[in-house]
Amino acid sequence: MTITAWAGDEDATDRSSASASSDASRGRRRRGLLLAALAAGAGWAIYATGATDTAEAVARAGWELARLLRFMALLKATMAMGALAAVWWRLALPATPGWLLAYLAAGAAMAAGPVLIWGMAHVGLGSLLLHGGLFAALVALWRDPAVAAKPGAMVVARRRALASR
Repeated sequence: MTITAWAGDEDATDRSSASASSDASRGRRRRGLLLAALAAGAGWAIYATGATDTAEAVARAGWELARLLRFMALLKATMAMGALAAVWWRLALPATPGWLLAYLAAGAAMAAGPVLIWGMAHVGLGSLLLHGGLFAALVALWRDPAVAAKPGAMVVARRRALASR
């Protein structure tokens, strides 16, 4: 795929509509895998933190600390959603199996982290998973060659638009 195709130049795209719909179908499949990884990560965290463990941890910590940690879990979930939005955007584009696995593992870790922190029985593990997933997603987005080509294509398209004025 050329840079002009990334920029959305209709004349530069030489793909047929059948292959374009196939790419869109694969993008939906990759995004579906991301949703499944998110559900698996959160489901594992719920399973790992039983109701009894959660109740005991909240009772030991007291209501002030429990409220603080749960607010932090919500704040960290919001941060994870920002990174997951970038991963969601990335998975609309073609991805090699290695990059796809990296994005799915990072997403699962980011989903499990806030759930573990909310349960309060495994705060340290939840924090480790969340921050590790954020770091992995950001590094993958930074080093992925398909993502690196996109800003360059946007700059080329913008320069072309400015030059045509």
